[in-house]
Amino acid sequence: MTNPNLPEMTTLPPGWIGRFDDNDRVYFVGPGGKSTYDHPKYGVIPKPWQLKVDRSVPKPCEYYYNTQTKTKTKENPRFNEDVLGSSLLKVSRVVRESATVTKNSQDEIKNKRRTHIKNIDVRQHYEIVHTIDKGEGGIGGMNGGVHVVRHRGIMTGLYVEKRFKKDALRHRQDGKPGFGTVEILITHRVIHGGLAAFIEGFIAPDMIHPTSASLYLEFCDLGSLNDLINCFAQRIHTNEAAYVPERFVWHAFCGLCDALAYLWGGKSFLSDKMVGGAVPKKGWKPILHRDMKPDNILIRSRNNLSSQKYPYLVISDFGLATDDPTEIAQRGGGMAGSRYYFAPEILWPSVPRDPRLLDFFPPGQSHTFESDLYSLGVCIHNLCKPTNEKVDGTFWMGAWSHFNLQTYRKSDTNWPSLTISRNEVLDIGSFYSLHLRRVIQKATHWKLSQRGTAHQLAPKLVDIATSAGYGEEEFGENERLPAWAIKVHDYNTR
Repeated sequence: MTNPNLPEMTTLPPGWIGRFDDNDRVYFVGPGGKSTYDHPKYGVIPKPWQLKVDRSVPKPCEYYYNTQTKTKTKENPRFNEDVLGSSLLKVSRVVRESATVTKNSQDEIKNKRRTHIKNIDVRQHYEIVHTIDKGEGGIGGMNGGVHVVRHRGIMTGLYVEKRFKKDALRHRQDGKPGFGTVEILITHRVIHGGLAAFIEGFIAPDMIHPTSASLYLEFCDLGSLNDLINCFAQRIHTNEAAYVPERFVWHAFCGLCDALAYLWGGKSFLSDKMVGGAVPKKGWKPILHRDMKPDNILIRSRNNLSSQKYPYLVISDFGLATDDPTEIAQRGGGMAGSRYYFAPEILWPSVPRDPRLLDFFPPGQSHTFESDLYSLGVCIHNLCKPTNEKVDGTFWMGAWSHFNLQTYRKSDTNWPSLTISRNEVLDIGSFYSLHLRRVIQKATHWKLSQRGTAHQLAPKLVDIATSAGYGEEEFGENERLPAWAIKVHDYNTR
């Protein structure tokens, strides 16, 4: 219809179009011919604002118009502080802030309010619009279903509900809360722009006698880092083959590394260099994620005016996270997490005499903050260098470039648990700057003393990115992610 300068136009769900009336006010027409002034995804614009089209210019474009002050702007009035808590938007301030934060400003993140974890079932307040997993073992052993939901009766705003099985809520043999309860508690505790945002949660009837529980999180509409890696991998041997822009890689690495550092220290290390090497924030219990992998890094589009900035990346799924160093699995060496992204020190150098020991880490080893950083480094390495090749009759596509595939044998089911399966030195190649190549190699170094932790690396990343020529977040046209690499998942029209 017009020059799509606003997200109102660029994010319409399939089957919807934008039109304008005799007063140049924009309205939307959906499947079946239903028309409305409310955006089918973002909802009503608070009064006295309207979305209008300027037809006085050669390329007509949309803008927000204040009918009282006659002000024109391209800044989305939905995110104006004066209206964030307004009942005009029909959604509570807490939910809207969590779902529509448009900046990774640490001050904004710190000032977010959290709803309390409830002790009553709130599922009746939501309706399921899409089922990601039915809870039959497809995604994790503890979940009783993963669904995309929205507030009942409100057609805008999507969230993810993770339901927990009763077994995940029962207290463990050592008397500690069940893993599902711990996941809800940790997700509720963390507040960082690089971590999936808590919306709501309940444990009923209470944490002492839990029988039912759900965790509600922000919905990340662009899928996972694994999806993105696979998109680039699929095109390696085609005329659409492309590299992920280096500026995007720095954007991802800096934000995710700081999120890991926050889990250790309870504060940002990227925005405040003075905290580097310091102790955790007073009273903070450091958190090990223990399951860093591309599937657990989600991507969320920006909801504000489409500036030249990349989408957000957030770490999700705290199902295996722990803030308790005395936990039996952590203390006893029980294997937790996806072994395909384990650090080399928690792999076996060879198959033990008793193969059943492969269900445990090697003696004296367990997850550490160094191993969490290694797993993140592997994710970033695969983002730069995805795999698409056939070895020993097996086709490998996606995040496999940290593996030494030449050592693979179909008959060896223990192969992924052994250090022989991994490449020791990870090099993303000369397309990328030497700065990026070196920092990824540092994060994936096999010697812990050379690798370090996220809270040690994060304070240095912005300076390293700046030295490489990528200190600014805004990208140029040649640095834009290809359209085929980003698929928007929108279920509001279903």
